[in-house]
Amino acid sequence: MLIAITKPHQQFPVSLTVADYEFSTSDDGDERGRVTLPPTFARSGVMTQIGDELIVYCTQLSKTIWRGQIERIEEARDGSITWHALGFGALQRDARISVVRNMTDMKRWKPIGEGIIASSGYDSRGDLWEYESVESSGNLVVQIRTKKEFTISNTTLFFLVYLFDQPQRYIPVENEDHIFVSQISYTGLADGVWVAPVNALVQTSTHQLILGVFTDLSTDGNLTSPGCFGWTIGVRASGVETVAGTTSVSFRAEINNLQFGTIDEEKLTIALNERGGCCTIHLPPAINASITKPDANLRDIIENADGTAVRYPRKRFLRDRPRPTIDFRTDSTLVWRFPETTRVIDISKAPNRIYGQYPGYWADYLTAMTTIRSLETRRQLAKRFASVGEYDTKAIADTRRDEAAVALDRQIAPLTVELDNSRYELMLRSGETVPNWAADVSDYAIVPGYYRNAKITARVVTRERTTYTVSFNPDDFVTALR
Repeated sequence: MLIAITKPHQQFPVSLTVADYEFSTSDDGDERGRVTLPPTFARSGVMTQIGDELIVYCTQLSKTIWRGQIERIEEARDGSITWHALGFGALQRDARISVVRNMTDMKRWKPIGEGIIASSGYDSRGDLWEYESVESSGNLVVQIRTKKEFTISNTTLFFLVYLFDQPQRYIPVENEDHIFVSQISYTGLADGVWVAPVNALVQTSTHQLILGVFTDLSTDGNLTSPGCFGWTIGVRASGVETVAGTTSVSFRAEINNLQFGTIDEEKLTIALNERGGCCTIHLPPAINASITKPDANLRDIIENADGTAVRYPRKRFLRDRPRPTIDFRTDSTLVWRFPETTRVIDISKAPNRIYGQYPGYWADYLTAMTTIRSLETRRQLAKRFASVGEYDTKAIADTRRDEAAVALDRQIAPLTVELDNSRYELMLRSGETVPNWAADVSDYAIVPGYYRNAKITARVVTRERTTYTVSFNPDDFVTALR
């Protein structure tokens, strides 16, 4: 039996035996929930209020099968009451933070104008210096050089700054921010670079930058900050410049380089929950990601993770915890058995040709197109195209495109399986029947007539039926292309 528990105002569970309801779950977690209590039973839910937590619990399984938050209550003229709720997956998906991981794009650095950092004891004079991006050893570096004769001092230097986009959303997801400055070279009166963190939020009403301690570097070095909102780098030089262009400095900067730190799951949880999330996140050890995005959610971060230790479809939802938990440390080990029942085969979300997106020097670019041969030959009227996502570098975009191409080419088209809730039709691997809603998204299932296990990618539970959407590819890129 399914019962509804609302916290904190409802003092006792409400049976859903005579209620009309629908609860959906996607690859992100629980999505939307609706419960309609008929007039004769509506009084059992009158204490529930807007904003209460809604927990749907199965007494046979002794576990929660859906969890969310009531966002709307309707009281009909006939006396019935309807609760509308958003699940933890929908709430968590809307939690977005500003993330800067492995930012190596030197074209994003901007010059600082005169007077903007004067309070630090240094100043930036664009009228005395010029800068450009040049290639060096296969990388893009910034070169700064004098463009006239003058006396070089701390107040006649030149600085560039990189500020994190939407800094109010920025919360570090590791123990500290860091910057790795490399390929440092200098000529003339220069002897290195000055580097300092931007320590305070830059308000729109002022141009002033509040900087931290300035550190001089003459060779490659990694600097850290307990928490900042950007970095500034400038020329370190002094003396009298007698020939324009004689004094110069070149460098390359990598912010939150992958080799110096990894994502802290506790800090990631806190960051997302402070921006509207509601879940505890667990990650495998030593996970990192290459992503620079001002409004990244959990999926964005995981899909840009380096290596193969974590993949977005490989996770478990743990609802019977103080907070809903999304655990990426292990894939589900549960395998269910579906009976012979209604099945719908669907390739509507599978494209024929795919590509990735990434930022370039002059504009945002697309990778070369890859054709999915098994789908290319099926559609007779029109071909379909889709992006596999936006990634921070061309290398990552190419990799994700190729992974998606292999997955889609091998994939049997996703299908849906409908189970009649008037009887138990879902089975354990051994064949024993259980409540039809026992299987969860990310579990596996045996479907009659198919030679390999399917991955459950969606579930909808209503009073009459339970519907599962499954894919035969463990890393289901098709769900990410919706």
